[in-house]
Amino acid sequence: MSRSAIAISENKLLAALSGNSQKRLEPELEFVLLPLGEILYNPFEEIKYVYFPRRSAVSMVNIFEDGSMVEVGVIGNEGMVGTGVLSGDEVSVHQAIVQVADGAWRMKTQVFKAEIDNDGELSKLVKRFSQALFTQVAQTAACNRRHTIVERLARWMLLMQDRIDSDTLQLTHEFIAIMLGARRAGVTVAAGSLQRDKVINYKRGRVTILDRRKLEEASCECHRVVKEEYARLLGKKPRK
Repeated sequence: MSRSAIAISENKLLAALSGNSQKRLEPELEFVLLPLGEILYNPFEEIKYVYFPRRSAVSMVNIFEDGSMVEVGVIGNEGMVGTGVLSGDEVSVHQAIVQVADGAWRMKTQVFKAEIDNDGELSKLVKRFSQALFTQVAQTAACNRRHTIVERLARWMLLMQDRIDSDTLQLTHEFIAIMLGARRAGVTVAAGSLQRDKVINYKRGRVTILDRRKLEEASCECHRVVKEEYARLLGKKPRK
């Protein structure tokens, strides 16, 4: 199997396409490395490419007038970055920033739009993913308003683990605080609580999830709601 085919199969949305669709799309997909902190889109900039992550994770971030930021959604190997072009708009309302480095397959926006118009299979999959992503964004907004920092941190770590298929996350307390819209001190206390309970281990910017079951128990219901909606819309069994 070629390097190209292996990478395509590692993005779950592309892997769900039929073999004929994958083969036809492959020449239009370019594999690119995504280093930590790279900005794919800034607010109100043109979306020139859509991205299908491999083992990277990309955060959708709202930036406020005072420069503060908060994550509203995260995309990994389950989907695609740039779903806004489905509506016909080619301008991003969020910043899209790489949160976990690896790589992704990218496709020119104009090519993608033509494919959506001509390929019913790709169009159906991407639209269902877009609906699942909307659920994640809406649930995140509600979670940030209603739940404790420990519950939100646990939910966020589970979300990340689901999207990069790894128990180890390269993340600092400062970065997590920005993504959750919380104070760094609050994240430190919450992470310390999870570490004392042997749910996670945190050392020098590396978070290792030791017990997923306990992490799910520490999380609010928001992770379960989002996970079940992705499974319903994209036809994948939730991870146990």
